[in-house]
Amino acid sequence: MSANKTILVTGAMGQLGKRVTAILLGRGHKVIALDLRNQATLPVAAALQPGPGQPGELRPAFVNLLDAEALRALLAEQRPGAIVHLAAVVAPPCYKNPQFARKVNVEGTHNLVEAAQALPQAPVFIQASSSSVYGSRNPHRHPERVTAQTPVNPVECYGEDKVAGERIVAASGLPHALLRLGGIISPDGMSSTGPEYRVLTRATPGDNRIHAVDARDAALAFANAAERGSAIDGKILLIGGNESYVLLERGLEDDLMQALGIGRLGPSASLPGDPGDDRGWGLTDWFDTTEAQALLEFQEHDWRQTLAWMAEAMGRKRLVVRALSPLLRMLMRAHFAAQRRREGRGPYANPWALVSQHYGKQILAPTDF
Repeated sequence: MSANKTILVTGAMGQLGKRVTAILLGRGHKVIALDLRNQATLPVAAALQPGPGQPGELRPAFVNLLDAEALRALLAEQRPGAIVHLAAVVAPPCYKNPQFARKVNVEGTHNLVEAAQALPQAPVFIQASSSSVYGSRNPHRHPERVTAQTPVNPVECYGEDKVAGERIVAASGLPHALLRLGGIISPDGMSSTGPEYRVLTRATPGDNRIHAVDARDAALAFANAAERGSAIDGKILLIGGNESYVLLERGLEDDLMQALGIGRLGPSASLPGDPGDDRGWGLTDWFDTTEAQALLEFQEHDWRQTLAWMAEAMGRKRLVVRALSPLLRMLMRAHFAAQRRREGRGPYANPWALVSQHYGKQILAPTDF
């Protein structure tokens, strides 16, 4: 990138944003950390502030992406050399209010792009996207891995939002890269999941393919992207972990349950996907990360290290959970089986029938997107 050491990070206090911000501060950048002001973001902003003698400069900016005038004023004042756009209403929380999510995810991206376009020197724009742009991929009909050239085909509103956001950035004339993320794993990410995550997890077929990524590696990818604008301009890059993160949904969940001290729930905790239904699968698939890794050099951990991180974060609570684990596994299996009976679910997961049953059919994308 240019000599301009100022980088704007949106969603800077979130699971990924706070780690991107910390890396950039450690490299001596001035980071404009944009997020909403609330009880969750204020302590994160304070914790990120460099101490005496530490490199970097942090400028928290509590600005709403929907306030186009405030965004323009902020960028005109700070003139960042790069923008890392992470802020979004993600899936599945977006299913509770897809209209509001679309305003943030699409209109907010549009506002940020317009503010960047008004600068005298165009910043590099790094857009966070998602595997959800590919929609449901039936592994029985699509055994190949997803690449940057794989056509987008969203199955629900979040995938639609991300496709729209990508198109705004790609058409902006700004130097840019689109980074499509796999399943981000971190202790704080796991602890902040609400009931809507449990619905999506239960809906996803146990044999759905998922390419996970340690949040620390994902953050490194975005930090490196912000510094390597000329090398990645115009690229679509797939951000997943190394080959140890190429998993099936049931295996990933059981590995995490093991790390948390509960133990593996086994195949009975999930329903399989329907080999004959191309929309009967989840929002993830296996990535070809070859080009992304060559350009961004971010895959520093393996799956065992991520699981050890999760176990360590549990602290002493893990001892209590392990002591209760036989009972917990029995209760969880019985609970999932009873839920499936109440919901009248058949032999296959049929995820979008279950998700739309909870949130309404307005969360689904048209079949001819």
